[in-house]
Amino acid sequence: MAVVRSDAFWTYEDLLALPDDGKRYEIIDGALFEMTGPNRLHAQALMNLILWLGPIVRGLGGAIFAAPFDVFFPGADPVEPDLLVMLPGGGAVVSDRGVEGAPDLVVEVISPSHRSHDTLTKRALYGRGGVREYWIVDPAARTLEIFTLDRDALHSIRVWSDDETAASPLLDRGIPLFEVFAGID
Repeated sequence: MAVVRSDAFWTYEDLLALPDDGKRYEIIDGALFEMTGPNRLHAQALMNLILWLGPIVRGLGGAIFAAPFDVFFPGADPVEPDLLVMLPGGGAVVSDRGVEGAPDLVVEVISPSHRSHDTLTKRALYGRGGVREYWIVDPAARTLEIFTLDRDALHSIRVWSDDETAASPLLDRGIPLFEVFAGID
């Protein structure tokens, strides 16, 4: 949910001034969004993705980070994707405060309370920001949708489900969904 300020846009400095109440926030286009904690399905799918993607990304010479980890680019001040990948030659760099610039790959695992936030708000933001590939993982539906960047928008290439093998153009790999959804019944 967005927390709206009538006097101005939220900034990173405003975020830093908030009391440390254990809540996580992100700022998209000046609006503050409170992030809820993941449920079991979300946490299991995210861990499966980290375990599967980690060796592949490191083998490509890249880096993988999981939330909470701030990402800053125009419109994101900051945003916290569930998982992000930076590949050699990409435009993003790691700084003391997080990642500066658009990661090459961003993964969001859908939670019921954040469906439209991930599928609409964040998808548009990531496209404008230059994220090359975006994955939306829905553990309840057991689906993975992959979007690729065309100019400044992310377009769906396909939705895979259940035990299919999804195809990532960016990683040039198949993603076995039985591994992504292992332990999710």
